[in-house]
Amino acid sequence: MRAAIVVAGGAARRLGGVDKALVEIGGTTMLDRVLAAAAPNVDELVVVGPKRATNLPRVRFTLEDRPGGGPVPAVAAGLGVVREAYLVVVLAVDLPLLETEHIATLVAGLANTGADAVAAADHRGQPNPLLAAYRGDRLRAAASRLGADTPAAGLLPAATVVVDLGEAGTLNVNQPEELERARRRLRLGP
Repeated sequence: MRAAIVVAGGAARRLGGVDKALVEIGGTTMLDRVLAAAAPNVDELVVVGPKRATNLPRVRFTLEDRPGGGPVPAVAAGLGVVREAYLVVVLAVDLPLLETEHIATLVAGLANTGADAVAAADHRGQPNPLLAAYRGDRLRAAASRLGADTPAAGLLPAATVVVDLGEAGTLNVNQPEELERARRRLRLGP
């Protein structure tokens, strides 16, 4: 089974404390945008964060033991729901321009290499652990050994392939100006 875990429980302090999952861009919430990009590539969709309305019927919600504990406990909570997944795509909820093809690139990269993970390069060229496809057993091992305060980069195994998904695929929204950039890009196109 292939699964996607969407990390959607942060406080969004840099975005004024609004629920990023429910922020609309082009009339669709960021949560629904990320779920729609992932859905054709996986068998199960899990959101780690408070239950919210979504346009996709097969979404399961779960919470960390201590909500707001960060991405590592969120991923661990999601893995508790998808125990049988051999491939797990981990996504942040704040990737509003993510497309199905971006997820397909990550999944195909994992299938076509001996890597334990395939991660998108961030704007600095570094692998983004919250925009990556992992071999399920490797991700479970990493999540079980890491503490709650560990940066999400600790989830990435040594055998990680980094791919370039372009700016649209990797634009994440943490600041008001990034939200405006995403909205403008959606209105005007690439």
